[in-house]
Amino acid sequence: MVLNFLGSGSGFADNHTSAYFTTNDKELVIIDCPVSAFQKLKRMKLGDYEQIYVFVTHTHGDHVGGLGLFAQYVFFVLKKKLTIVAPSSDVFEDILTIMKIEGNDSEWYNLEHVLNLAEKPWLKGCIPTVHSPQLERKCFGYKFFANGETIIYTGDTATLKHFLERMEDVKELYVDTSVYYGMIHLKLEDALPKFLELNQSGVEVFLMHLDDANAAEKMVANYPKINVVR
Repeated sequence: MVLNFLGSGSGFADNHTSAYFTTNDKELVIIDCPVSAFQKLKRMKLGDYEQIYVFVTHTHGDHVGGLGLFAQYVFFVLKKKLTIVAPSSDVFEDILTIMKIEGNDSEWYNLEHVLNLAEKPWLKGCIPTVHSPQLERKCFGYKFFANGETIIYTGDTATLKHFLERMEDVKELYVDTSVYYGMIHLKLEDALPKFLELNQSGVEVFLMHLDDANAAEKMVANYPKINVVR
């Protein structure tokens, strides 16, 4: 597993789903920033990094609830500016609103559209997906080159469709999965056959955002290339 996780739980868990990796240029790339992630990030040696990014998948509270506070921490404690990356123009505007509501001055952080980072060698693409109908056309995953491997991180999703179209060279798939609740999340029982197909093509699957990690582990116990993120 090339990503480091700050949490892997679903919406009402104690530790919400968020992950990170580092680059050769002393950059820290974080995917989503719930409050639980902020509490862990501030205990890391963040001063060691030249640049800190937060890539937003969507604006549900369990994914961006700590974003405003983290931006303030980076600015006032680390004396740097956090770069927040929006996957679309609509999400860009929503993040701007969130930051204003939380009292962040626009001079305290940088907000960038994902297309403005296209030259980064570790960013391989932004992938639209379907999740909550209230956030229609505002939910995304990402394709990264992290620690020597090409990976896809789905964010919250109810479908694999757009991700399966971008699987070339991918070695690891980090995927939102639910044991009991489908509709706006992939249900593990339904998605399992496709995960096994991906395994056969050389892709290792990591299940995140689970509503019941223990039950998921039992369901995939016989499949060594399908893993539950803890």
